[in-house]
Amino acid sequence: MPTPADGRSNLDYTVRSALAGGIAGGIAKTAVAPLDRIKILFQTRNTDFQRFSGTWRGIGDALNFILRTQGIPGLFQGNTLTLARAIPHAAIGYTVYEKAARLLMPTPDTQTSFRRLLAGAIPGLAAMPVIYPFELIRVRMAIETKNYTKRLSPWTAIHTIWKEGHSNGRITPLPILNFYRGFTVSALGTIPYRGGIFLVWETLNAYSRKALKPETLKSHQSRIHLLVGAIAGTTSQIVTYPLEVVRRTQQAHGGPRMIGMRETVRRIWRSGGWRGFYVGLGVGLMKQVPMHSISLTVWQVAKRLLDI
Repeated sequence: MPTPADGRSNLDYTVRSALAGGIAGGIAKTAVAPLDRIKILFQTRNTDFQRFSGTWRGIGDALNFILRTQGIPGLFQGNTLTLARAIPHAAIGYTVYEKAARLLMPTPDTQTSFRRLLAGAIPGLAAMPVIYPFELIRVRMAIETKNYTKRLSPWTAIHTIWKEGHSNGRITPLPILNFYRGFTVSALGTIPYRGGIFLVWETLNAYSRKALKPETLKSHQSRIHLLVGAIAGTTSQIVTYPLEVVRRTQQAHGGPRMIGMRETVRRIWRSGGWRGFYVGLGVGLMKQVPMHSISLTVWQVAKRLLDI
């Protein structure tokens, strides 16, 4: 695991590590922003986009529909909030991951699958309380399709969410909790999702270091990282996708009361059966595979450029 170079303070190392993570997260999220919006619209069964889901061609048709009705800005609706969430999330996540990895796996003998999974899950959970409200606001902006001539602003979304909190007809005394709809299932999904990504990432990279010659690793390092990142993103996405659909459904729900996990599962099952828990998986893979591939690779490149 990486450690601060001789003569470099822990603060300097942490700042550089956070900067490298933030750059990786921002570039990766922007690259897949249009696919991310399509995935959210499919997952939440938006009435304007249900006819496009279920086929690979539907992804292209959905993108064309947004271009015709909202133009290029429509493809990136909510991306400002995405970056406001993704950059600090990646900065915190990658930095905490390296610290957790050094603490849990100080030597090669301690790098077990469980510890790799735990080291990957810790940063995801650590960043969630701060980052989650941005995620919910982004989802609300992404699913807005009623007005094709005017994009929903972040402030309008925030105001709407703030006013939604009611319980048995009474306004909740803590409206801030409205911004944490779906938080529990998101936390449950973060452990296998984030942990799984770093488990596969570290395991395959360790295998490549043993199987390939040093000169091969050096000359094809970026390609190897792109491939390993793609595999890591694919496996984690498939395993945890049903939990993501449940989370998105809760986040998109704008009723006066928050819907629980059990009720959400029943709603999804009634509307689509077991397939309902995998709606949008195709576009999810099209988004997640390049996103994690780009993010993990840019992270490595940024660390080299920043000398960490």
